[in-house]
Amino acid sequence: MPTLLERLAARLAYYHAGHTYRSFVRTLRRTHAVQKSVLRAALNQLRGSDFSRHFNLDRVRTVDEFRRAVPIMTYDDHWPWIERVAGGETHALFRRGTPLIMFATSSGTTARQKLVPVTPTFVREYRRGWNTFGLKLFSDHPQAVLRAILQSTGRYDSSRSPSGIPCGAITGLLARTQKRIVRRFYVGKPEIANLESPQSRYYALMRLGAERDVAFAITANPATLIQLARTMETRAAVIIRDIRDGTIDADLVPDDAVRAALLEYVQPNPARARELESIVDRCGNLRPRDVWRLTFLACWTGGSMGHYLPRLPEYWGTLPIRDIGLLASEGRISIPLADESPAGVLDIRSGFLEFMPLEEWGAGSPSTRLPHELEPGRRYVVVLTNFSGLCRYRLDDVVRVVDRFEGVPVVEFLHRAGRVSSLTGEKLTENQVVEAVRLACRARELATFDFIACPVWSDPPSYRLNTELSLPQDFATHLDTALRDQNAEYADRRTSGRLGPVTVRHLAAGTLARFDSQLLESRGGAAEQYKRPCLFTAPGEDVDKLRTGPP
Repeated sequence: MPTLLERLAARLAYYHAGHTYRSFVRTLRRTHAVQKSVLRAALNQLRGSDFSRHFNLDRVRTVDEFRRAVPIMTYDDHWPWIERVAGGETHALFRRGTPLIMFATSSGTTARQKLVPVTPTFVREYRRGWNTFGLKLFSDHPQAVLRAILQSTGRYDSSRSPSGIPCGAITGLLARTQKRIVRRFYVGKPEIANLESPQSRYYALMRLGAERDVAFAITANPATLIQLARTMETRAAVIIRDIRDGTIDADLVPDDAVRAALLEYVQPNPARARELESIVDRCGNLRPRDVWRLTFLACWTGGSMGHYLPRLPEYWGTLPIRDIGLLASEGRISIPLADESPAGVLDIRSGFLEFMPLEEWGAGSPSTRLPHELEPGRRYVVVLTNFSGLCRYRLDDVVRVVDRFEGVPVVEFLHRAGRVSSLTGEKLTENQVVEAVRLACRARELATFDFIACPVWSDPPSYRLNTELSLPQDFATHLDTALRDQNAEYADRRTSGRLGPVTVRHLAAGTLARFDSQLLESRGGAAEQYKRPCLFTAPGEDVDKLRTGPP
């Protein structure tokens, strides 16, 4: 139970959070002025750097001057400066004296992992966005206040840059630097992030959580919620035993240091063990919906993530679900303010926001719109400038404007621009698939062949390679290995079980030629300009478009 001091501190924190939220709403009423202020602050952080001199940013004074000075840029365009920062030359991208806390990692469009510089200002704004989101969430669900929170976070220092700067998940940094009174209510302990195996992390979270009065669970990916619940179900006997004895299973947490640290948080609790045993006797299993008095769930619900939502009640019960917003390692874009919707109002303080009309994606000189210029129903690609050194960065997330709140666009995430597939957040690109097939062919001493890969909804979801060639039985294994090497997020989700192994679908002779003719005819383009896609992005699209029977 929370102490009197904690209840008083929580009341003060709630008052402060309320002030923060009201302040956020007031900023929405002066979007244009706030966005200009954010841009000035972001450019000031770059002032005097090699990057700033390259684009003459020190002379920029207005939004229009900025848009003329800097073209829309990809991560690869930023890489020469970020690489130097990773090597210790901070002045390559930032003004001298700018401290760097870490690099947030994310998968890129090539095999190279993205490194996003994290400055103190970036952390402050990233945390402010989360605080604003959280306050609205608690104000809508007050029964969750002062109760335990189940949250899965990554390790902020899973690797180091050449100059020794930590590289990892920014969520791990936020968790470690959270206020002490708030940390008390989190089930997860920082040491859990040091476990290499996802199964070990899931077990540790559910073993600690099964003793707590958990009010809600929050993860980015709803697939993680399913994995956590399945861990509680399949490891029920171990969890109950460990709670009764005050132990941490050595087989599931083999790291002696982590296990010793987690043991500091537990003690024998036979009464709780008996309660859990009675749940198993009554329900036949151990699932979150029966163990905890849950109030809501928080996770992504937009785009392909919506596929998982119908499966959550089986494990978690019928609960309101709040989307956590469009956010990435590069920054936050939106803050959802209501349950059961993937849409959120633009977080206009997190960065300077521009939006490229989707139809101009891939064009030589695309135009952009400012927030007040967005049209309801239109689709746009997000272009972001913020405190991480990213400047007019093409995030490649496609959003649709669905409403306005206090005059500011409310947007929902739809999908990634271009040929990118993301069933569980892996963001697998067409280029990565092509390179992986090439590497698999080299490993099996095969000539390259025609193919189209496609995501597949299954349990767990996976990818399927469609080809007319009869392949060796172990080719799918080689391809799966190559995809892991090409995409760190794919490798992580394969290891955690959120993605299944690659499969191969054999097509009848002439299937791809028929598809080519139909697509070329529908597009009305010239045959010499036609390029067959190597990756479908909609789950099951191969079954619809690559029919193996008679035309």
